Parts: sequence; C-alpha cells; structure tokens
Amino acid sequence: MTCELENRNVAAEPTQEPPAAAASKPATARQAVFLRCGLTAVALSVLVATGAVLEFPLWFILSGTVGVLAIGALTYRSEKAFTLSATIRGRRTRTLVVVALLASSAVVFAAVAHLHLTVPGERTEQTRAAVAEKAGELTAGVLTYKAATVEDDVARAKSQLTGEFLDSYSTLTAETIIAQAKQGQVETHWEASGTSVVSAESDSAVVLVFLRGTTASAAKPDPTYLFSSVRVRLEASGDQWLISQLEPL
Repeated sequence: MTCELENRNVAAEPTQEPPAAAASKPATARQAVFLRCGLTAVALSVLVATGAVLEFPLWFILSGTVGVLAIGALTYRSEKAFTLSATIRGRRTRTLVVVALLASSAVVFAAVAHLHLTVPGERTEQTRAAVAEKAGELTAGVLTYKAATVEDDVARAKSQLTGEFLDSYSTLTAETIIAQAKQGQVETHWEASGTSVVSAESDSAVVLVFLRGTTASAAKPDPTYLFSSVRVRLEASGDQWLISQLEPL
C-alpha cells in the first residue's frame, strides 16, 4: 500500500524543468540577438571606415555592406536553434559563428580591395604600353606619303584622325600638300624612334613621339635625313585610337 501511494504521489507531481535551465533559454535567445547585431555593426563599421580611408568608390562600399549582411544571414543559426541549444553548446556555436563571420567578411573585403587596387593599375599600365606603341605608328603614318600615291596616303591618314585636327589636315592636304607632292615629286618617309607617355586614360592619352625620317624630291633626289619630335593627343573611338591633335615641339 505504501508503495502504491508513493507511486501515485510521484505520478501526480508535474514534470518541471529546473528553474536555471528554463531561465537560460530566454537569456540565450537575447544573447544571440545582441551577438548578431553587435557583430554585424562591428563588421560594417570596419568596412565603411576602411573604405573611407582607402578612398573606395561608394558602390564598392555598398557592395561590401551587402556582402557582410549576406554572409551574416548565411552563417548565423536561426533564433529557434539558439533558443533550444544548451548553454555550453550555445556558447560554442556563437564562438564558431563569430569566427566564421569575421573570417568571411575579411576574405570578401580583402578580395574586393585587391581587385580595386590592383586591377585598375594593371589596366592603366596596359593602356600606357598600347597607346605608346600606337601613337608612334599613327604619327609616322600620317606624315609619310609619296608623290605617286599621295591621294591614297592622305585618305589613309585621314581615317586615323578625328576632331578639329581632321578638319585642319583635310584643308591643308587639299590646298597644299597634294599639289606640291605631285608637282615636285616629293617622297617623305617617317618612323618613330621613341615615345614617352605624358598621360593615359581609358579614353584619351597624350604622348611625346620622337621621329626620324627622310625626304627626297625631283629637285633633290638624294635623301635628306630629318629628325623631329611632336606632342600627340589621342582619343579612343571604339577599339581604336585616333589622333585629335599633333603639335610639333
């Protein structure tokens, strides 16, 4: 009989969790919220501060912000998982989340910074090398002509010019150069002996071109050697460069 009463008393007692365990769940959830907000705020602050110091464009900073938020959303566990985790397990989970968020944010931002700082520099060097070679080639081609083919030479040169310089070159050749070349049997040949890039952008450049050449005519059949240097301004037109100004020095 005594055992039956004891069993009834035990069965009648409601099953309750220890107060400490029950109280730990809300605390764990709150800690998770604070951790989420705090880490995100720190990561965003570091990102914005670094971007401002390095003078990143606004769209880079916004992209990094979106990246941090996306990484946070992917790496954080849900609120329910934080709430159901035991206190020790929850601490370990939060530690892993901290490491994952900071490491991921650092990697993404470092990659963006690398691309921002190195890729434009590499492109600028490539542009400078390409425009230096092209400026010498175009300048020598524009100044070279023969009496027998002067009209074709002028037409080819005009296809490599643009802007006001094209207009002035067209006027000069039509009124003077073509007639003088035919009449005097003038032959002029130029080649670039060197170039020096003054400035180079994606759509424009200024280059110093050093030239050497020869000229001959019916009156002076023996070649005369010439040397010159010019300042050339080029403009990008699609996938090619055109001369927009040519100034003898």
